[in-house]
Amino acid sequence: MRLPMSRPAGRPIAIDLGFSSTRLLQRGGADDRLILAADEIPVPDEYGEDPVRRLAHLADELPRVIKEGAFRGKRVILAMPACATTIQHMQLDASEIRNRDLAMHTKLHSCEGEQMARWIDVAEIHRNGKPQSEIICLAISRDLVMQHVEMLHALKLDIVGVHTQPVMLAASFNHLNRRATDNEQATLYVDLGYGGTTIAITHGMQVVFARRIPVGGWHFDRSISRALNCDLAAARTHRLALTTVGTAVVDSEHRRTESQTSGVAMLDAAIRQAGGHPERRIGQAPAGTSGTVTAGSMPPSSIDLSELLETLVDEISLCTRYHKGLFPQRSIGRSIFVGGESRQSWLCRHIVQAIKLPGQAGDPLSRLHTNDEATGLIGWANRARPEWSVCAGLLEHGCNRKVKV
Repeated sequence: MRLPMSRPAGRPIAIDLGFSSTRLLQRGGADDRLILAADEIPVPDEYGEDPVRRLAHLADELPRVIKEGAFRGKRVILAMPACATTIQHMQLDASEIRNRDLAMHTKLHSCEGEQMARWIDVAEIHRNGKPQSEIICLAISRDLVMQHVEMLHALKLDIVGVHTQPVMLAASFNHLNRRATDNEQATLYVDLGYGGTTIAITHGMQVVFARRIPVGGWHFDRSISRALNCDLAAARTHRLALTTVGTAVVDSEHRRTESQTSGVAMLDAAIRQAGGHPERRIGQAPAGTSGTVTAGSMPPSSIDLSELLETLVDEISLCTRYHKGLFPQRSIGRSIFVGGESRQSWLCRHIVQAIKLPGQAGDPLSRLHTNDEATGLIGWANRARPEWSVCAGLLEHGCNRKVKV
């Protein structure tokens, strides 16, 4: 589904329909570098994967949040839930390319009902001696999309775009890939969310791989809940208490200077060793990242989470191997961790150690200025905000009319 997009004055309100909360963000100002408003609507644990209750909760809370916040206007741009998006790589021959929509719907796996499908062109490949086109198909239930569209229209909001989360995740870091030479840089984005993990691999700004891994904070909490015979809230408290000795992620602005001589030097060395491309800003941390993620293992715990961790790491490794199969001459030079669960430094450390790629903590909002009155979220402006990457990507993407997906 591609909704027509105009470009009137001012940015729309970005709405990220996450699993644990819905986040709203708006930016503007004279140089478009000011966060005008930000807020979030937590989703109660008991709503879980029930789309009806989640939608009703959003419809009840959204008018209050927009009215009480510093949001301006009625235009919104929307990212559909990642857990409701089917992501599938496909190979189409010449005859299938001529009727791409039919071919995609025929090849889609495990999708019930009518789907709205988009695609990303990846590469021309050869299989069994025949030329084929590698594409990424992104499909969402038409009923789910229309339910959200009708709900937002009922609230008198004007929808200027409906998008998928993997593309918006990559778009939030477009500012790191503006030069032509950045197309040579392959980057792995790992969005560690509560409902699951979204993977995107890009060459510069171009997404060339995407995948959804059904392992996230919620799955860890359910495992802990069963082991301790407690509710999800208590399980989450137990999980968040897991820490590692030492600092894994440099995650605040005032500590960035301290890390420039050590953390970035270590990262540059690791990138060179991995065969990737060093950061062009010598001696500086890239805008939009908040520090280096060093390798490490899971801290001691009375709960065995090894099966979930192995599944997550194995799936990420499969992603990097698939990319290597498509682009054997292109090595991934860095990994960037975002999402609310990336605050669990031990989890990022564990993944970095397993996949053997240099890692950075992502924070695409760090390059923007925040007004003290922009949000009522406690301490929001004074910490890293990796869970806001999709919102940041929506606003970055919304101003670029050339982008097709």
